[in-house]
Amino acid sequence: MADNYTERAWYLRCAAEDVAERGVLVGDRSRVLLAAELLDDARILNEDRGLTTATGTWNGTPVTVSAFGMGAAIAAVVLHELTALGLRAVVRLGTALAVGEAQLGDLVVADSALRGESTSATYVPTGYPAAPDLDLTVALRDAARRSGRRTTTGMIASYDGFYSELFADATMPSSKSVDVDALIRHGVVGLDMESSAVLAIGRSLGVRGGVLCLASVDGRNHRKIEGSDRVAAERDLLTAGFEALCATPLASATPQTRATGTASEAASGTERGSSLKGATR
Repeated sequence: MADNYTERAWYLRCAAEDVAERGVLVGDRSRVLLAAELLDDARILNEDRGLTTATGTWNGTPVTVSAFGMGAAIAAVVLHELTALGLRAVVRLGTALAVGEAQLGDLVVADSALRGESTSATYVPTGYPAAPDLDLTVALRDAARRSGRRTTTGMIASYDGFYSELFADATMPSSKSVDVDALIRHGVVGLDMESSAVLAIGRSLGVRGGVLCLASVDGRNHRKIEGSDRVAAERDLLTAGFEALCATPLASATPQTRATGTASEAASGTERGSSLKGATR
């Protein structure tokens, strides 16, 4: 986006005036529709490519909710475009496989994430931490506890391959199944495909980030939350996320270089260094 933030996002097809400073990333577009029921004055901004996006208010505070489908690569595109349009704080409200101390139905607060996915490496160097904002994480933990649901805090490990890593079949020649037992020994309580990318990329772009996930699948026996139980759990997930996000001040965020590359620059082959112009907000 240009320095004056007047251009529309390439994929989200939103303008700066459509996007709130506080945002939520979800995978499933139906979670955006559920969020729109919970927010006041919600309006759908985009449905293109399934990247359903809506903006409304939570107790008077504007919030934008955007779906990315599955995987870190598309989550990064959505996060990058929202940041270019003025996003300053983001929470991933998603789902994860419960492992270790986490149980099916828990709300899992990420106090860190293991970068097993590859997308974050296109933004930050090896060894760069996938670390959430401290204030936002404490707010997420407290809001999750107030929901009445069992809350687990710990590390989430993120990977690219669902069937080749997380649910790998040993008979597959390309199988790279993760060693879940080893991850548990290192303190991992959840597995997903996006959290580490959201945290690492968000921090690199100057956005306060946090992750709260519903443990929707038991990583030990693959039992799932379904039907009305799933809807009720996702409602609690969204409510806790909105409460925490809107209660956390934006002023304490550390100013950093922000994403401002335009779609036209990218299409014309402009180098990364010039398309990500330095601008603090």
